[in-house]
Amino acid sequence: MQLGGTLAAMALVDLLLPPACAGCGRYGAELCRSCHASFSPASQPRDRFLAADPGVVVGDELEVALAAFAYEGALRRALSRLKYGGAARLARPLALIALPILRRLQALTGPAHLVPVPVHDERLRQRGYNQAALLARAMARHVGMPVADVLVRRRPTTQQHRLDRAARLRNLREAFAVQPQARPPPIVVLVDDILTTSATLEACAAVLRAQGTDRVVGIAVAREI
Repeated sequence: MQLGGTLAAMALVDLLLPPACAGCGRYGAELCRSCHASFSPASQPRDRFLAADPGVVVGDELEVALAAFAYEGALRRALSRLKYGGAARLARPLALIALPILRRLQALTGPAHLVPVPVHDERLRQRGYNQAALLARAMARHVGMPVADVLVRRRPTTQQHRLDRAARLRNLREAFAVQPQARPPPIVVLVDDILTTSATLEACAAVLRAQGTDRVVGIAVAREI
């Protein structure tokens, strides 16, 4: 089945079945108010000046990346369903909760394009969609920022979650490229679902900067701490 057909089938399922909260399983909404209220911000004001802010990452080619919430509890379950469980409809509510962070980045960058972190074609066939692209499109509809899907993942990579930063950087070496004939925007906000060490965003930023992008920042729904 082609990607468009896969998404159409998912949309039909979403229409026919009542939504259940991805965090607790209660029927009525994709993310219920109770679970949303339980999400813990990645940046905790009480910790400022005492330790590094887990909600903020500064890189080399990546100017800065911000995460909205900590990757735990109900949000962890929701993101897992989006990424591995075929729950494409969760992209919209998850994108909405990250909008305040995106607006902070907009204030920093001015006009910019949203660029989703790509997945390899093999994983795209398995999942039926790229969750980062769904998040980027949902964000774009609410903030008026264009989406530029200009990056490709040239080879499959080992799953990153069990690797340290050095191993992640080695794993991602030459994994990304700008699509043939594509012209990267001058200012980019990279979009991903989960931020851990920032190695993926840094690798994408390096490719974009090498192809002429002036500034690259990043956003993620959650930070794994």
